[in-house]
Formats: sequence, structure tokens, C-alpha cells
Amino acid sequence: MADIEMRSDPFRSDLWWIYWTERDEIVGRIDQDLGGRCVVTPQGPHWSPMKSIGRTFDSPSRALREVRLYFARR
Repeated sequence: MADIEMRSDPFRSDLWWIYWTERDEIVGRIDQDLGGRCVVTPQGPHWSPMKSIGRTFDSPSRALREVRLYFARR
């Protein structure tokens, strides 16, 4: 199973990067809007072309949990 972690952006408090630690690769980002809702944007070749996490989450940690579930099923 992939070890996926979230790292805060050093310049923006509303942005987190999603890393696949074994590969030291960014696989996505989490953006938080002014209302506190978060959206995941997949990045890189590790996502299925049909995969879209087209929903919002209450917090960055809930968004990260969804990303971890996706990679656990791969």
C-alpha cells in the first residue's frame, strides 16, 4: 500500500500538497476556499484517467483520507 501524506505549502495557508512518500512524488493538491471547503486536484500519472475527486470536503484531513482510500484500492 502507498504511504500518502499531506504537507502544507510554505507560502499559502490554504494549500496542501499530497505526497507519495516512497516515491517522493507529488500526486495531488488540496485547496481550501474561504468557506473552509476543500477540493482535491489530482496531479501526475498515478491516477486513473477516469478518476475525478469532484466533490468537496469539510477539512484537509478528510480530503487526505479519500486520497488514501483511492491509493489503497490500487
